[in-house]
Amino acid sequence: MTQEKNLIQEDRKVSLLDLPEWALDCILEYLSPLDLCKVAQVCSCLRNRSKNDYLWEKQVNQRWGELLGDIAYHEWQWHTAKMVNEEILLLHQNQSGSCGTFTGVWPSLHLHSYLENFRDMISLLRNCPKMSLFIALETGQFWFPAQVYKKALSCYDALISYDSRNDTFKARSPSNGWRIRGDVEWDMLRIPPPQTFLSDYYKPNYINNLKPGDYVEVQKRRRKEYPYDWWFAIIGHLESCDEDMNHCHCQYSETLVVELILYALGSRWRRSMLHRNLYEEQGSRICWFGGIRKLNEEEIEKWNNILLSRQDPPQYWM
Repeated sequence: MTQEKNLIQEDRKVSLLDLPEWALDCILEYLSPLDLCKVAQVCSCLRNRSKNDYLWEKQVNQRWGELLGDIAYHEWQWHTAKMVNEEILLLHQNQSGSCGTFTGVWPSLHLHSYLENFRDMISLLRNCPKMSLFIALETGQFWFPAQVYKKALSCYDALISYDSRNDTFKARSPSNGWRIRGDVEWDMLRIPPPQTFLSDYYKPNYINNLKPGDYVEVQKRRRKEYPYDWWFAIIGHLESCDEDMNHCHCQYSETLVVELILYALGSRWRRSMLHRNLYEEQGSRICWFGGIRKLNEEEIEKWNNILLSRQDPPQYWM
C-alpha cells in the first residue's frame, strides 16, 4: 500500500499553484504581456495574480517608460478617476464612447489627452488600472502628450497614438490643423521637458549665463496665432567680437546671438539678435522668438543624430 501511494505521488503533476507565492511571483515577472493574459485564463487564482498592478507597472515601464512622462500619467489618472467616479453620467452623455479633449484653435486651445472607446474599459480600469493603461497604449486608444522631432531640426507639441500594425505612431497637433501625421518613428518622439509642453512662453532662469558655444533650444513661430516649435540652435558671437575666447565678452552683452543650426553659415535666416534681459516674445513679421532652454549632453547628441540623418548637402546646414 505504501509503495502504491508513493507511485501515485510521483505521477502527480506539479502545478504553478503548488509553488511558494514568492516563486510564483518571480515567474510571472518574467512573462510577456501576452503570456500574462494567457495565464489569467487558467483559473481565478492565477487571474488575480497575473493582473496585479505591480506586474503591469513593470510592463508599462519596460515598454513605454521612455515616452510616458508626468504629463501623460497625470492625464491617465484624470481619465481613470473620471470614468470610475462618473461611469453612469459618462455613458449617458457620451454616446461615442470616448473621453477627453482634442479640439481647439490656438491660442484658445484645449489639448490634453484623448481616450477612445472607453466603454469596454471601465470594469478593467476599476480593478486593474495598470493593466488597462498598458492595453490602452498598445491598442492606440490613449492619445497622450509628447513632442515630435522634425528633420527641420525642430520639434512640436502633439498628442500621439500607437499604431501596432507598423510599430509607429500617429500624431495630431494644432500646428497642422489637427490633421493626422502617420508613421512617426519611436526615435522621433520624446517626453516633453519640464514646463515646455504647450508653453506660450518658456521662462528660463539661466539666460544670463548663456555664452557662445552653448547649445540650446529656442521657441520660434511664424505668426503669433501659431503655437511655438522648439528649434535646435547655438549661442553665437557678436559681429564685433573676434571670437577669441580670451578676449570674448559676448556673455556679458545685453544682446544674445541665437544661431539656428538648420541654416548655413552666412544665411540671413541663421542669426537672430535677442535682448538677453527681455523676458517676453521678441521678433518681427518674419518670425517670433520665445524662451530658450540650455541643452544637456544627451539632448545635444540626439539633435546631432537627427542632423546627421538629414539628406541635404552638408553645406546647407554646416
